[in-house]
Amino acid sequence: MALSDYDLKSLKPKDKKYRVSDGKSLYLEVHPAGGKYFVWNYRFPPTRKGQQRWHQIGSYGIGSGKWTLKTARKERDRLEVLRKEGQDPRQLKSEKRESVSGVGTISFQRVADEWMGSVMNKHAKTTFADNRNKLNNQILPQFGKKTINSITRTECLDFKRGIEARGAKSQSDKVFGVMRQIFSYAIDNEWIEEPNPARSSRQSHSGHVSKSHPHLEWDDVPQFLNDLSVNKASGDLVVLSCVKVLMLTFMRVGAIVPSKWDEINWEEKIWTIPAERMKGRDATRQEHLIPMAEPLVEVMRKLEAMTGHKEFIFDSPRGKATEHISVASPNHLIKRMGFQGKLVAHGVRHMATTYGQDILKTPFHVIDLQMGHKPQGKVRQAYDKAMYMDERKIFMDRWGELLVAEGLLT
Repeated sequence: MALSDYDLKSLKPKDKKYRVSDGKSLYLEVHPAGGKYFVWNYRFPPTRKGQQRWHQIGSYGIGSGKWTLKTARKERDRLEVLRKEGQDPRQLKSEKRESVSGVGTISFQRVADEWMGSVMNKHAKTTFADNRNKLNNQILPQFGKKTINSITRTECLDFKRGIEARGAKSQSDKVFGVMRQIFSYAIDNEWIEEPNPARSSRQSHSGHVSKSHPHLEWDDVPQFLNDLSVNKASGDLVVLSCVKVLMLTFMRVGAIVPSKWDEINWEEKIWTIPAERMKGRDATRQEHLIPMAEPLVEVMRKLEAMTGHKEFIFDSPRGKATEHISVASPNHLIKRMGFQGKLVAHGVRHMATTYGQDILKTPFHVIDLQMGHKPQGKVRQAYDKAMYMDERKIFMDRWGELLVAEGLLT
């Protein structure tokens, strides 16, 4: 059944790319980011045994570089004539390809939309959202309306240096990396040719050197633990307990804050963090086990008296966006305690790695596994399934005892 312009305008994006048929092998493809593109399905050679292929016609809309339903149908008809004459649009030379298939009118916006759709199930949700923000807020306002094959290396570098000039060197490298992936996607689809305009080089790198998250020197640990234990900043008791839990588990804030009571096995003294809250790609993430040392059990029992009747461990009756405290709450409390610039919640992970080795003499691989990291390399990830749970339990017990010895009151 043929579509109407009203039908096309009414189509809304979904979690995955989908196609709607207009008949005669012409489809409108709707991408998760909102882009709509006409595509043509054909066989070549033009026989029943010919290989089935998809041909990109162009972006739906009105204006320069856009295709209306009427013009897309005409283009489909013209391509069909060429097909029957034995010409495969995919194999046409670049000059002819521009006039026949519309490659010369493919916008950067359209390629970005397709690329985002292609990586949706490959990237972690946080990575996908971060890339989408970089596109919408920085890249697309500059390049979105330009045709993909008109963007030069000089334009890309000038854009990157503009970000660097704002003092955002690390951000400039990350934004440039997103652009590089989009151009690579265009090269793979034969919409542009090598070299990649956003390719990495010595000249393109900002020179930014990553810094570790603020973390306490060991001499500052007793003062922090004492101030935390006596609630010097008069913080909310649930948030205060959350900071204690973060110190005892050195997990990422995003993994701990949304925790639920049914994740705790009191009998086995094991806390199971579901795979979806662990960092990484959906396909490779797995649940993480935290052996609960006695100091952690004591903190959790006191929390149970406050929020045990609720679903979330760190329940917040004042929560607006969620029923639990905000992921920013622990860091806000640390700042109010007077440790701004000296410690953030994520810095506890650095402390556990450093002092776990230097003071407790625990092997790195044991600490690394307890932090939720996977073995380096795809081969090791595939074959090395050792959990070292006995060693991890011993480390967690000793880590808890160390913090208590330095002033943590549970």
